[in-house]
Amino acid sequence: MAPSRRRKASTPPTSAPQPSPPMGLGAKIMSLFREKPLETLGLLAVLGPLLGGAVISGVAGLGFVTLQAREALLDSPGLSYPKQEWLATGFGALGALLRRGLSVLASDHSVLQGSAWTLLLLLVGVVLATRSTRRPALLLGALALATLLLSVGTGFYRIALAATSPPYVGSSGGFHCGERLSANLEDQAAFETCSWLVNDTPRNDQRRSDLAGLLGWLLAVCLAAVVAGACASVASRRLSRVRWVLVGTHALLGLLLLYDLPRAHAFATWGLRYPLVQILEACDQTRDHTLAPSTADGSCWAFDVSAGAEKKVVLLQGPGCPDHSSGTFFYPGHAAGGGECVSSSSKWRVITDGPNP
Repeated sequence: MAPSRRRKASTPPTSAPQPSPPMGLGAKIMSLFREKPLETLGLLAVLGPLLGGAVISGVAGLGFVTLQAREALLDSPGLSYPKQEWLATGFGALGALLRRGLSVLASDHSVLQGSAWTLLLLLVGVVLATRSTRRPALLLGALALATLLLSVGTGFYRIALAATSPPYVGSSGGFHCGERLSANLEDQAAFETCSWLVNDTPRNDQRRSDLAGLLGWLLAVCLAAVVAGACASVASRRLSRVRWVLVGTHALLGLLLLYDLPRAHAFATWGLRYPLVQILEACDQTRDHTLAPSTADGSCWAFDVSAGAEKKVVLLQGPGCPDHSSGTFFYPGHAAGGGECVSSSSKWRVITDGPNP
């Protein structure tokens, strides 16, 4: 009789335990709060004021540097400002990025509008490439394209933003503004932005604002590229190195653009446009007491360039200013009775060589 063959029951192979998906920051905090509620509350109570103080200090520092950038456009002496002016200017610079970023999408300047839409499409492309987790090469390609476009765009943007013309020297002084008919694109960009500073029209005011709004899109693409590259999962060691090189390049470009944020806000908010004032006779300290009459009849323009400074500062401009004081800064102070030495005016003008004859 043939021996019976017993079949061994085949046991299904045991699958390897799947790693749990990574927890987000919010999930980690909630898990820690459920495990150690008292310790977590104490940690948040300590970190909250520290983070809040760091944010306030950073915003105040941004406001201080922005006010210095405003003075650099005028080539004015250093002024002192109250701390609340630092905060207001810093929050204003941050808040204006969103408002001006939306405005530049409908700019009447074709280059500004086209650049803004290109950066918007580039931002959307980087975000969509991040969602393709199975194709890391697609994300690296998007980051490489963003690096190329941002490097060129950042270079031209910084040149355009650096162009300026000190009001009391004339449009040919200060930074070399280039020539309109020059074949050099850098000279053309500098010449264009210089014209937005010295020409007193609402269109040029809006274009200065749109130029500052373009900075918001540049920063947004840099931030999206850094986050996308840092959070991407790349198995190949060679591709991982390329990814970190691209992330570092975008981070460097973002830091350069953040450095230009104070000047961009000063360029758009003030430029060279300030209110006209008149010097009162009680504060006329010139030799012949002709400063007050000359500012009253319009032969000498007096611009209030204080912009929230603790002391009133007036820039004198024009051929009718006495004692060759055109292009100098005047500190009117206060009258003998404690009153103001200047009469305010609702008329704003771009500081130029002086009144029209």
